[in-house]
Amino acid sequence: MSPRGGTIREEGPPVFLGNIMNKKESSLLVLIMALLLAACAGGPAAKTDQSSNTPPPAWALETPGPSGGFTYFVGYADGPANGEVQATEAATASLIAEIMRYIGVTITAESSATARSTLDSFQADLVQTVKQTSSNRVAGFQIAERYVQKKPNGVTVYILGKYNTKDLEAEKKRIAAVFQEKIDAVAVPEARGKELLAAGDVIGAVRQFIAAASAASGATIENASIKFERNINNAREAVALIKLEKLNDRLQASPGVAFKEPFRARISSNGKPIPQAPIIVGYQSKLANGRMTTKTVKVLAGPDGVVDFNHPSPDFVGKATLTMRLDLSAEMEALYNAGDTFQSLVAGLEDAIADKRISFEYTIVSQAKNIPMAVLIVDTDTGGNLSIGTTGSALLQTLSSNGFKVLVAPMTADQIAGKDDSAILAAAKTALAGKAERFAYGLSRVVSVKDDKTQKIVTVSVEVKVVELASGRILYSSVKQVPGLGSTEKEAMEAARRQLGQKTIGDDLAAALP
Repeated sequence: MSPRGGTIREEGPPVFLGNIMNKKESSLLVLIMALLLAACAGGPAAKTDQSSNTPPPAWALETPGPSGGFTYFVGYADGPANGEVQATEAATASLIAEIMRYIGVTITAESSATARSTLDSFQADLVQTVKQTSSNRVAGFQIAERYVQKKPNGVTVYILGKYNTKDLEAEKKRIAAVFQEKIDAVAVPEARGKELLAAGDVIGAVRQFIAAASAASGATIENASIKFERNINNAREAVALIKLEKLNDRLQASPGVAFKEPFRARISSNGKPIPQAPIIVGYQSKLANGRMTTKTVKVLAGPDGVVDFNHPSPDFVGKATLTMRLDLSAEMEALYNAGDTFQSLVAGLEDAIADKRISFEYTIVSQAKNIPMAVLIVDTDTGGNLSIGTTGSALLQTLSSNGFKVLVAPMTADQIAGKDDSAILAAAKTALAGKAERFAYGLSRVVSVKDDKTQKIVTVSVEVKVVELASGRILYSSVKQVPGLGSTEKEAMEAARRQLGQKTIGDDLAAALP
């Protein structure tokens, strides 16, 4: 119970509206006054005693303690002899101020717009309940009694409100949660990040620091930029503790054959493994058009911090590079929506994460040089005449100089030109039985002939395929074309064919054939 003394006068000088609010409650005062002035001056009559000779009721002198499931609040104020309306407004403000003190939250610079709106709405509903003696605006709250004491030199108004204790506590928790929400959005993950870092969970700590920074970037709280920068720096310092190292390197394999062991690395922090660390692996592969591309796959480190990646059976020949890098892209996504003023800090963290990468060198060695292969390329001219000569000879020369076991296929031009792959395979199996295991075949044609002053420019295209005779599997397929220059059409055409056989097709086939 809150005693106010034996008589009203023991409370001190008259209490007007300006006397009952402190500076922190100034915003509440403005809201209450506005609502009171706008509200209806009438309303259901309260239980009132207006006699100056009647002593105030006990509740006016001492706020009743909680009882019967209710918590009680009293507001009162003095006014001049003809100032009952003003005194009532001030008493209402006093009553609501008592309730708000019990609720225990204060609007500050760190309060979010949602928190401010929640508190304003609650206060407005309280004002309406007091003014209109309504019990449905705020669940569980109602005006129990009013007392107006008129005296020769003034008037004092007392208002007794009762609040269902369960509803009051529920409202207190609801409003407190709204006010705490924005603060917790930064403070809780930041504190959790520090706990995880101390426990050795570096990845978990980085994720929490990023979450805290993201919350700070979007929160209307004081010193948001300082909190954002602090958590970005926390994340960078945690990332700096991560070590990603290779456990093997310079592996070799052949096209179509799996590596004998996986590519292996270890991720750790201060010598302790980081299990379940997300890693992106990038490796090279060949597209259907013969061009190289990089494929990526996400893997997780094992309980011992070891990252194992089983490279798919390679489909190309030559040297290549495989990379492993720490992947926190999903977590970083939340920071990309931060304001422009934060982006330099975001970029710094992104760079720190990107630095956690390693590269493996590996080689795909072709076994094609040891497999006997027959070659037959048919040339056609502008008149459609067939011949076996320049393109095939140039291709044989290039493959032979690269160490391949090659021979001229004992077949005719008619067995290649105009035939589909199945017919060519059938003829090759018969002609090359016991002589070769693979067959390289193709057809060149003239694409265009142009005059260039005293020179001729002839563009020649060739399609070449290599088939494995036993299985019928196409091992290589490519279409190339090059221009040739000469004083005559024939010279230019021959120049283009030699370029195709020696370089354009020859070097590509020698490097790519599995």
